[in-house]
Amino acid sequence: MHGPETFLPTPRRMPQPNPASTGRRLKRNVRIGDRRTTIVLEAYVWDSIDSMLLREAVSLDDFCNRVEDTRRQSSMASSARLVVLIYFRLLGQINSPPFVDDDLDQLQQEGRLRAPGPADPPIPLLPFALRRFAQDEAHVA
Repeated sequence: MHGPETFLPTPRRMPQPNPASTGRRLKRNVRIGDRRTTIVLEAYVWDSIDSMLLREAVSLDDFCNRVEDTRRQSSMASSARLVVLIYFRLLGQINSPPFVDDDLDQLQQEGRLRAPGPADPPIPLLPFALRRFAQDEAHVA
């Protein structure tokens, strides 16, 4: 005969906060021109930069050199933040109407023209983000 089974609760691990949500700052070493330097940014900004670099097939050093060549008065860290912000705003704009059709089935049934599907590979937006950043920096000076 077996007695009543006893179930002990399994110990739960406390969920760890997302480093991005804690505002934790991370350092990365980069080479800008012929010098090596460290850039300190929030974890969420680094995640965004990593996503952008993957989409653009650009290295971190190349990105930082492009930002360095573009910036006038902002620090490297501030400039990188702004370029990434501009980049994702541009990406959001091209993925919204009028560039993307909301109801593709209805447009096809009506025989109307529609926008082409997404480019493969994706259209590089980093040059546009850098140009926009340069324009913004010129207006501040």
